[in-house]
Amino acid sequence: MQRRILLQNATKLIAICALPICATAQNSVESYPSKPVTMVVVFPSGQSGDLLARILGEALTKIWGQTLVVDNRAGAAGTIGSAYVARARADGYTLLLSSTGPMAVAPHFYKNASYNPRTDFTPVMSVAGVGYALVVPANSRFKTIQDLVAAAKAAPGKLNYASAGNGSTQHLMMEMLKQRAGIDVQHVPYKGLSPAYVDLLGGSLDAFFDTQPGVMSFLEAGKVRVLAVSTAQRVPTLPDVPTVAESGYPGFNVLGWYGIVAPKGLDPAIRNKLNGDLKKALATDSVKISLSKLGIFPIGSSPDEFGRFLDGELNKFGAVIKTGNISLE
Repeated sequence: MQRRILLQNATKLIAICALPICATAQNSVESYPSKPVTMVVVFPSGQSGDLLARILGEALTKIWGQTLVVDNRAGAAGTIGSAYVARARADGYTLLLSSTGPMAVAPHFYKNASYNPRTDFTPVMSVAGVGYALVVPANSRFKTIQDLVAAAKAAPGKLNYASAGNGSTQHLMMEMLKQRAGIDVQHVPYKGLSPAYVDLLGGSLDAFFDTQPGVMSFLEAGKVRVLAVSTAQRVPTLPDVPTVAESGYPGFNVLGWYGIVAPKGLDPAIRNKLNGDLKKALATDSVKISLSKLGIFPIGSSPDEFGRFLDGELNKFGAVIKTGNISLE
């Protein structure tokens, strides 16, 4: 009997002692953030990703009553900023706004990147996306992807395409199309696509993929033709343009995306609060208008959805790189 009483008292004592711990944990989530939050951005100041971070930062600052500080850590294909966040404390006060390149492409090329996208981060949300369009000069003989593919098969190695550089998303997208269509076209890497447009319009380039916002001014001026868009569905701004998938290559789906992750081990409650607050930010009229001006659209996924998406992106681009035996050299 005495032993039973002792056990009951011990159980009550443990429960009572645990109450302050539970209350502290709950209070820490409810009061988050209680100080400024840093969002590391892997893009240079002024680029779309940087502008997106500042748009979200302004909205989150109003929601939180705490400042979100944008910290630009560009360089080495985004691996510098990514590695920095991977080593940060998992307390919710250091976040990373990243994209396709640093999280799904660079790890396949930079073996010394010192971070693993699958294991070193806590996915929070896929925030926004942008589609790509396959463009040719307005006076090109190619009216469809089928025209382009037929010409490439008739003269292997004679056609060429541009990209923003070796290992860029534009490079790997065209490699994906090459592999699926069974064609041989030559890669001409540039340092950004601005100079590539000069050569495309001058007739020394045949085609390339660019983001839809990057294409629109040339399209509206009647200087280029869009053969297809890269996304799974047609886009509202180009309703008459087919997708690559419906042009004969089912499953082709490439989205330029921006997502937020935190260091591995973030408290799930804080992760969920972050996700919820980001959804509130994306739902505000000011954010919607600002994103529209940038030519990107909100996504707002759950953490689990984003985690699965990241895993799929790594697998997709890894397969293209392996099959094409692609390196940065």
